[in-house]
Amino acid sequence: KRPLSLALRRPALPHDTTSMSEQAERYKSQGNAALQAKMFSDAVDLYTKAIALDPNSAVYFSNRSAAYAALERWREALDDAVEACSLKPDWVKGHLRRGAALGAMRKHEEARKAYLR
Repeated sequence: KRPLSLALRRPALPHDTTSMSEQAERYKSQGNAALQAKMFSDAVDLYTKAIALDPNSAVYFSNRSAAYAALERWREALDDAVEACSLKPDWVKGHLRRGAALGAMRKHEEARKAYLR
């Protein structure tokens, strides 16, 4: 009989040596390429996959905010910019994305405040 401790172990993972953070970075790189190629919906999908693997990356939210902005989906762009700011409060790019989304939504006073942070 196998010892109980062995029976309770998780099954071995497949021999995939790619960590979740490495895969998230791959999705981000692919998203960047899609954004540059003006394939904005594809970029959103790829950044969403990166976020699913690493929901604590301000960069992934900021990049997806840019893709949403390119699609003129300002509410989503703002939501992601706000999330980027909450994850990394001192990072200027998050506040720039927030200001841009607010400006596009004609919330000019809020946008001005975002730019001043």
